[in-house]
Amino acid sequence: MGSSFVMNDNCIKAYHRIISLRIDEGKALLEKEKTDNPSNDIPYFLENYIDFITLFISEDKASFKKLKDNMDIRLQKMKKGDENSPYYLYTQADIYLQWALVRIKFREYFTAAIEIEKAYKLLTENKKRFPQFMADNKGLGLLHAISGAIPENYKWVAKLVGVKGTINQGVAELKELLSNINTTDFKYLHDEVFFILVMVEWNLQKDEEEALKLMQHPDFNESNNPFLVLAKAKIAMKTGNNDEAINVLKDRPLGKEYYPFHYLIFMTGIAKLNRLEVESAACFVEYINRFQGVNYIKTSWQKLAWISLMAYDSSGYKSLISHCIDAGDDAVDEDKDALKEAKTKDIPNIMLLKARLLCDGGYYEKSVEQIAGMKAKDFPRLKDQLEVTYRMARIYHLTKDFSKAIEYYEMTMANGMNSSYYFAANSALQLALIYERKDEKDKAIQYYKACLKMRNHDYQNSIDQKAEAGLNRLQ
Repeated sequence: MGSSFVMNDNCIKAYHRIISLRIDEGKALLEKEKTDNPSNDIPYFLENYIDFITLFISEDKASFKKLKDNMDIRLQKMKKGDENSPYYLYTQADIYLQWALVRIKFREYFTAAIEIEKAYKLLTENKKRFPQFMADNKGLGLLHAISGAIPENYKWVAKLVGVKGTINQGVAELKELLSNINTTDFKYLHDEVFFILVMVEWNLQKDEEEALKLMQHPDFNESNNPFLVLAKAKIAMKTGNNDEAINVLKDRPLGKEYYPFHYLIFMTGIAKLNRLEVESAACFVEYINRFQGVNYIKTSWQKLAWISLMAYDSSGYKSLISHCIDAGDDAVDEDKDALKEAKTKDIPNIMLLKARLLCDGGYYEKSVEQIAGMKAKDFPRLKDQLEVTYRMARIYHLTKDFSKAIEYYEMTMANGMNSSYYFAANSALQLALIYERKDEKDKAIQYYKACLKMRNHDYQNSIDQKAEAGLNRLQ
């Protein structure tokens, strides 16, 4: 008897345990399935989820080197399966896509691009062969959405891998899957689809209302899934609901049965720091000590330095910020910023720093108190001059006083157009978002393009990606 793809109750239980980070429980269920149904190929496919998730969140280089050969072993297993099953191409595509995302973490960009191309071709072919197989929408929706937000200087990558799509197309595909998920055989995917869709809605679509609506869906339940905790806390922090984020993170599922997700400790530190809590330092120390990867290590040292600075301990600040030189990596923009601060020895203005943190947490009145009555001319450094007008613009924007926000964003743009600080570029981005929301398409496009013209500034990659996503939405 040949092998087959059977997503039975035992496999679904294993899948739920795995994506909830109860990895050992998931492994045990998969081993049981292999014994009970030795011809079923699904357990081997789900084992790939274990490698993907653990490598993606741990960033453990040694484990990556040890496990990377598993991709080809599992692909060969899938290729020996039932060619007439919609899972035949789907499982291969998902394996390629998962390993591509892992490789991006470990900077194997060329191999990742090849694997994305393979995943996309397989998903596209499967969609043609089995148009009712809605699970394909998960990968296709993600790839189409991401391809629509690639900055101009990376467009060649999308052309190389052959992925063509828009953010709106990707969101529509993911929403189609979610809206039909309870009436199909793919109900088990709801947590994974929720996570992808919330992240896409917020990061690429910039639709706060849709992201919040998704988290109010009756099937959205973060109590047993750390990934949904991440999604809910991230959106809460970004929408000025910092206290809610702290509560969500505090109530996250913990215990020895859960695989460590140290990024949630880092997030807790950020949320507490937004309230200017000195106790946030313990979170950053724990993250540095426990996390085996390289991302957000420099940022953690920077935050520890800021805590000392706000306590008027300048020597402590200098000692802590110096760790940003050698610790961790600078792949993400936040770590680039921390490294730049350490190298330039450009000590932040304490009042502006407090205003920034409080603003990030949604404590707008307290933020204003830090800089009330201050004008750009009150600060000798260009950086501080730009930050004070930018910070006022952000506060007005987030409290929906758009006319004042526009005034201060334009002031920041005019004064900082040629600087290496991010304030002018992000002001252009925010102006574009305001005009997009006001349905003034031409003005929005004008400011998105102005944002993309500014080069060699802090947070270049993330700001460019958001501006490119904006242009893609308006096409």
